[in-house]
Amino acid sequence: MMKNLNLPVMIGILFSVIGLVTLFLMGQALTAAIWLSFGNGLLLSNLRFTRINEMGLTEIQPVPKARVYAGIFLILLAGILLVLQILQDFQQPVR
Repeated sequence: MMKNLNLPVMIGILFSVIGLVTLFLMGQALTAAIWLSFGNGLLLSNLRFTRINEMGLTEIQPVPKARVYAGIFLILLAGILLVLQILQDFQQPVR
């Protein structure tokens, strides 16, 4: 399992944890959605699984295209949500 944890997967786990902490401790749903969307997008598009083939050797399975597309969608969604957060912050009056 440790061989599956490359740098993008570890960054995705870190961002997902930051998103959960932001949601549960601070209650900021939009900020949490940005972190979770980006982290889960990285996880979906980069996590590779291994299996044992018919000869008993361990081989790495390719990442299915649907997971790659879903991961790219989540990363793009994080960008869109970030722009929405920036626009929302600029519209609030300064106290």
